[in-house]
Amino acid sequence: MVNIMIPEKCPLKFEKRPETNAMQSLMSTELSTDIEGADIVLAGIPFDLAVTNRSGTRMGPKYMRNTHFWRGVTCDPDLDIRIDNALKIVDCGDFELQMGYLPDGFEKITQQTKRILDAGAVPVIVGGDHSISFPELKAYYLTYGPMALIHFDSHLDTSPNSHPTKQIYTHGSPFSNAIREGYIDGNHVIQLGIRGGFRNRDEQAEYSKKTGREFILARDLHYMSYDEIGEVIRKKVGNMPVFVTFDIDFLDPAYAPGTGTPVVGGFSVHDAIMMLEAALPGLDVKGADLVEVMPYYDYGEVTLNSAQTILQKMVTLIAQNLIIKK
Repeated sequence: MVNIMIPEKCPLKFEKRPETNAMQSLMSTELSTDIEGADIVLAGIPFDLAVTNRSGTRMGPKYMRNTHFWRGVTCDPDLDIRIDNALKIVDCGDFELQMGYLPDGFEKITQQTKRILDAGAVPVIVGGDHSISFPELKAYYLTYGPMALIHFDSHLDTSPNSHPTKQIYTHGSPFSNAIREGYIDGNHVIQLGIRGGFRNRDEQAEYSKKTGREFILARDLHYMSYDEIGEVIRKKVGNMPVFVTFDIDFLDPAYAPGTGTPVVGGFSVHDAIMMLEAALPGLDVKGADLVEVMPYYDYGEVTLNSAQTILQKMVTLIAQNLIIKK
């Protein structure tokens, strides 16, 4: 029989990583409610009162904040630029919202987005369901007038344009509502990656023609080069002030399973960042949002990493434009 000596105290010391309830910042930026002098302001909108399928996107901002992620705001390895030395970029935290009451929630989103715009900064918002783009666009309209729109999504989000009142507010109708209210100029709206949600394709085509919008189906987008995509986007947008909205379900579910309405046949993260790099430089981008991240349906933090990468790319490209203007 072999006697095994067991020390009274283990020489190895294991320390549990400290937990904190304090809010973490997006992209390792400064977390501050003081946005005076900021060039870009990040914010979260934990809102999913308007979903029509899975709920849980209200947890998107917290999910993207409270997870350690190696990508910070200081340097983009692809573009080889540093933006922290030239610009002030802060995270002002989550918008304060009254949950359970849609009109009041929308009004608070408009007010708090307008506060960022009035400070002279570019808002970059993390949602939240896609309905938040509608009250955001109201704030941009009040500041800049009608906006151009670059919309990455698997759905058009213009339903139900055939409804008698045309006033149903869901995450599937922000842009039909925005067109109706005049917040966006349909002649300068382009929607890319569309492959789901068609009830009547002819009706949607007619509505697009009537409003001046252009949409590119996913099957056609797959066959276009990145330079071609960038050229089409830039031609449609022109010199208008631009709002960029990125629904994470633009990506294929292989890259973003954690979302409310996933549709197969989408795009990779590489595709997305190459399209952004081809389209955004030189445009007058006044703001952006990233929506529909749903942690409950994510696994292995796949969606989280995809969303963080897209967010960083949008912020970097917007910052690059601001640096050039300075």
